[in-house]
Amino acid sequence: MIDMDKHLQRNSGGFTLIELMITIAIIGILASIAYPAYTEQIRKGRRAECRSGLLQSMQQQERYYTQFNQYVAFSTGAATSRTKSFSGDSLATSACSIAAVQCTSGAAAVALNQCVELQASMRSGSDPVSLLYMTSNGDKGCTFNGTVRTENEKQCWP
Repeated sequence: MIDMDKHLQRNSGGFTLIELMITIAIIGILASIAYPAYTEQIRKGRRAECRSGLLQSMQQQERYYTQFNQYVAFSTGAATSRTKSFSGDSLATSACSIAAVQCTSGAAAVALNQCVELQASMRSGSDPVSLLYMTSNGDKGCTFNGTVRTENEKQCWP
């Protein structure tokens, strides 16, 4: 009878410390691989939202231009109520804020208000892309790690 109790206790003891340590090590390795990939996908999603917001705001600017033969008047660094000033559904949840500034591409375009540049500033400080921009002339680009890049860079406009 005593031998039967010892046999039951030995088989129903649970996990050993080594088994738990190996399991925790495997979970740690998987997490160290998965977390950076996850955060990069979040950044890409925010950039895509900002590009979409820029395109929507530029469509609004172009619509205004076809009606009044000029772009929406803007104050320095601020979009107006006639154009979208954020990328998402609401300002609180948007990945970036959008501002309209005057183009610096040519003196004639600047003088006649025939060009507008839209800039999307990323609201998250962890993204290496801090600013996306596009002009009504078709120029696109971004600021990546403090350096201005053109639209051909995959981080800006893939």
